[in-house]
Amino acid sequence: MLHTQTVEAGTYALLKSIMNDSTFSGFALAGGTALSLLIGHRKSIDLDLFTTKEFNPVQLEQYLQKNYTFKGDFLEGYSLKGEVNGIKLDFIRHDYPDVEPRIQEDGVRLYGLKDIAAMKLSAIGDNGTRLKDFIDVAYLSGYLSLKEMLTAFEAKYPQTNPYRALKGLNYYDDIRFSERINLLGKDFRWEDIAARLTDMTREENKRFPHLKEEAAGKEKKLQQPVIQPRKRGRRM
Repeated sequence: MLHTQTVEAGTYALLKSIMNDSTFSGFALAGGTALSLLIGHRKSIDLDLFTTKEFNPVQLEQYLQKNYTFKGDFLEGYSLKGEVNGIKLDFIRHDYPDVEPRIQEDGVRLYGLKDIAAMKLSAIGDNGTRLKDFIDVAYLSGYLSLKEMLTAFEAKYPQTNPYRALKGLNYYDDIRFSERINLLGKDFRWEDIAARLTDMTREENKRFPHLKEEAAGKEKKLQQPVIQPRKRGRRM
């Protein structure tokens, strides 16, 4: 069951419409919105649609303009970016093998957690400015160990040294902390994310407690009343 509360109703309706359109049969949802729909950790607004197949971006843009009031703002190679009614859309050819079978739920095609983890690590290794990438990897640690993520990375990007991604995971100087973050069930604190990322690199084989559950446990512990020991009266 998808966590549809993580996206606006209009965004999900547009996603369903695209998924039901045979023109986009080769595309599947990736990125933060795919992860949010799968694990329900934060609000997400963009639709990143990837395919391993070749497509004609000019023809696709014309089709989108005719059928979806699409406004394009970037077209290069096999990348087409724009928006529909304020909803950002990316159509990208990502010509790398799937690590695991894609998921189909409620008529939506999504990349699996291992593929998403590999893509997130790749983005961090290549860029390292997007705060959401670090948050997403931290939340993925409740489902996959860092070792599993790195194994997925090597399977998806066999020509890329995984050390680059691992190094980027612990380098925070380039992160844009001005990004707006809307976590569900938990207030955003960078300290919590950084601590989890550090723990992941120290214990690569461990799957950690889900961050939401861990936070709830800490809050419950803090709210427990402190019971003072009762003083014994003097025996007569």
